[in-house]
Amino acid sequence: MRRFFLGNFDFEHQLVNEAYAAPGGATPVLNAMLASSWIGLAEEGDLIFLPGSIPTGFMTQLSEAGLPRVEFIHQWPTRKQAAELEFVPWGWSDAVLQIADSKGFQVEMPDLTAVQTVNARTFSFACEQEWGLALAGSRQVETLNELETAVSELQAQEESGDHAWVVKANFSMSARERMLGRGMPLSDQVRGWAAKRFSQGQPLFVEPWVKRTAEAGLQFFIPRQEKPQWIGQARLLSDERGQYRGSRITVDEQTLQEWQPVIEVGQRVAQRVQQAGYFGPLGIDAMQFLDERGELQWRPIQDVNARYTMGRLALGFSRFLQPNQEASWLHFPWKESYGICFSNWLRCVSEQGDSGTRLIATSPDQINGQTVRLVNVLLISDTPEQLCQTEADLMRAVSEQAGTTG
Repeated sequence: MRRFFLGNFDFEHQLVNEAYAAPGGATPVLNAMLASSWIGLAEEGDLIFLPGSIPTGFMTQLSEAGLPRVEFIHQWPTRKQAAELEFVPWGWSDAVLQIADSKGFQVEMPDLTAVQTVNARTFSFACEQEWGLALAGSRQVETLNELETAVSELQAQEESGDHAWVVKANFSMSARERMLGRGMPLSDQVRGWAAKRFSQGQPLFVEPWVKRTAEAGLQFFIPRQEKPQWIGQARLLSDERGQYRGSRITVDEQTLQEWQPVIEVGQRVAQRVQQAGYFGPLGIDAMQFLDERGELQWRPIQDVNARYTMGRLALGFSRFLQPNQEASWLHFPWKESYGICFSNWLRCVSEQGDSGTRLIATSPDQINGQTVRLVNVLLISDTPEQLCQTEADLMRAVSEQAGTTG
């Protein structure tokens, strides 16, 4: 059966609204910009909902690069057409269920209460606490006084009393829905942000800010009854702010062995997620970091995402690789002020690069005639060394482009 992909990439905002009756959350621009990300999972003939027009040459470029020829549509199919399509959202929410039902799609979905339960940070925090895996000083707080106390106690752990920390919302993603701070007192910005969420009945979570050395997305699929299935590991690539900048698709055996204890914790989480009544895609973000003594430590349960993730979509591109090829899927901000469309810029960069490397734009340059402000590219190399070097070169080139054009 052909699939119909709906990118409700504001999924966590939908859950916040449904759990706490909080305002906001609808981000049609974000959902349109990221819609082409489904190419990583889509097969020939699948449909991707993208509410806007894109350049006709984009699909030709994908086909010439050997990627599946999917159909981007900006109008809903008829009920007769929808009845023959499997509905696949980024994540299940009440808002998405209403769309699927009203349009007449084929639907197989988990209980929405289970979706909320396992996506909430209260779930991952409880697992960390029960299994003794939480970062020292981590706290769940529900008032401004509790927040101030938690941050103050974190400072007491450091001789300098100037410890960096982060406060996260109950439903958050990437580097959004969190506030960073250092020392005391709390800034007015942090207090205002926290007070708004406390007023909605949301708990917040205080953690020490640690020096990460590596992050990875552990990808599982949770069936209704059978044992959770291990899909693979995608190395997360982030900028200095912790903002997601891509995924390393290929992981060598040595790295998998190194991460095996973390993967085993992920399997325990997957079982608990299944016991909560959820089935479907599951991504668990895990981190390696340096402690105060400079020793490597693990945080196996940094985030639990009972939905699709960019890491899962990235792994989908592995089916297009030849044996022994290496690959990454990178994401960059882009601006019209750069004076060149991303695909042309990428072509120029490719012509100047290593002959053993391919760069394939997996996002359109424009939607409705407007420059896409978040673009992505599939990077394929013949060796791990080429891959790492080209990743670094691309990130530097984009940074320089931003620096010279503003």
